[in-house]
Amino acid sequence: MSAVLSIVRSRRRSSRWLAALFVAAWLFVAPRPASATWRNVRDVSRGTAQVLEKGELTFGIFAPIAYGVTDSITVQSSPIFDLLLIPNVGARYRFVRTDRVVLAATLSYKQAFLSDTQPGELDAGGMGTLYINDSWALTGGLLIAQRFSVEKNLGFQGGLALYGAVHMLATPRNLVMLTAYLRGVRGAEPGTLVGIDRPLVTLAWIQQLRVIFNMHLVLSVSYGSFPLRGGPVAELPVWPGVDAWWRY
Repeated sequence: MSAVLSIVRSRRRSSRWLAALFVAAWLFVAPRPASATWRNVRDVSRGTAQVLEKGELTFGIFAPIAYGVTDSITVQSSPIFDLLLIPNVGARYRFVRTDRVVLAATLSYKQAFLSDTQPGELDAGGMGTLYINDSWALTGGLLIAQRFSVEKNLGFQGGLALYGAVHMLATPRNLVMLTAYLRGVRGAEPGTLVGIDRPLVTLAWIQQLRVIFNMHLVLSVSYGSFPLRGGPVAELPVWPGVDAWWRY
């Protein structure tokens, strides 16, 4: 009887050791989020001219997937648009970085092959971020905004776009962001405009939580042109937004 009990205890100890070893191995190989807190506003890449670090990845429910190819180049794509058969890709190249200023070149493309009203856009230009201090940053950008035109058999209909943003890092886990985007489309005659889109203005609050792998919760309210400018929802001038994203 004692021999049987000894064998049972031995197997239980072995099982506990195997379970502990499995948990340790899983914690070692499982992907872990990078430090989600911002040391200062210079760590913020969303909405600024800053880029991700090499190998860094961010993704969200509605936010685009972004990846740091190098310490100077970040690429991104939005799965939401892909699911709607609107292939898209964007890239940002940082060519100046100091303690006070970051300058970057940016390029983005999306095209809806099944849409007759909004076939697609191609934007290219530059943007810069000025750091007032460790908590405040101002960002501005000027883009050549090309729109694929149905009237021109999907040829380019040129224009310009202006971008501006204000970031306030209230705490290492709380970020307030105000962004504005204005696009004007050039007409067929030199110096004329087909129209200026309603500006897209968004006020967002981003908080890093200690749950679900340091999830970032985004609450926002926007005014302007809805990103998908087709259907009845496009007529909404103001709409709330909620999202969650992670950084690895």
